[in-house]
Amino acid sequence: MSQKRILFVFAHPDDETFTSGVTIAKYTREENATVALLCATRGQAGKAGDPPICTAEELPAVRERELREAANILGINQVDILDYQDKHLSDVPLDELADQIIAEIERVQPQVVITFAPHGISGHPDHRAISQATTRAVSQLAPDSPVKKLYYCTLPSTGPFPVRTIHTDPEEAITTLITAPEYVDVTAQALLAHRTQHLSVERVFPGISQGDYRHVRGTNYFILAWNRLPAYQPKGKESDLFAGI
Repeated sequence: MSQKRILFVFAHPDDETFTSGVTIAKYTREENATVALLCATRGQAGKAGDPPICTAEELPAVRERELREAANILGINQVDILDYQDKHLSDVPLDELADQIIAEIERVQPQVVITFAPHGISGHPDHRAISQATTRAVSQLAPDSPVKKLYYCTLPSTGPFPVRTIHTDPEEAITTLITAPEYVDVTAQALLAHRTQHLSVERVFPGISQGDYRHVRGTNYFILAWNRLPAYQPKGKESDLFAGI
């Protein structure tokens, strides 16, 4: 196989680290994979911190800088940001958003594409919209596209989780576990780079701002939602996103 390439497609700055931090760090460091990120918004509807780090008008630019810092920490090679409004992705025509993702796939040429599970984990409408659009985009790819797998990131229903409102999937639905506890510290640093979002980061990962990384997950969970590998028959849970490619 040629150079391994993964494209993550998310809605907001910080989605990448919340869902897939140790996975990104592992693949960029151990597998020499090229990892690209397409972020649909600049997170302009988020909070600016408490006390505020910037004004509401400055927030989109600040969150973009935070995203690029976190991406650098994780090892992401390419970050592209669309100019959609935070909290309004579901208002964007589905085919329009899918076309943007197809264009990014054509630029990046990934074998693996990853986005949210349809429930969006937190249930955020933007998470749901980007999942639906990414699924639509992959379903429309030409037969000669390099994309061989589409994964949904999720969490197992076994928990426990420090936040109460969360959508999960049963263990039997989860096809792929990427376990890399050696990158928990790297993931924590990337989470902390999202400074304006420290309230959310601390709520999901209690104690992280005081150096307690116990709640930063050393395993990320994925569902193989689609593949173009006719002969691929995984036995048990996958431990490699490129298995069968």
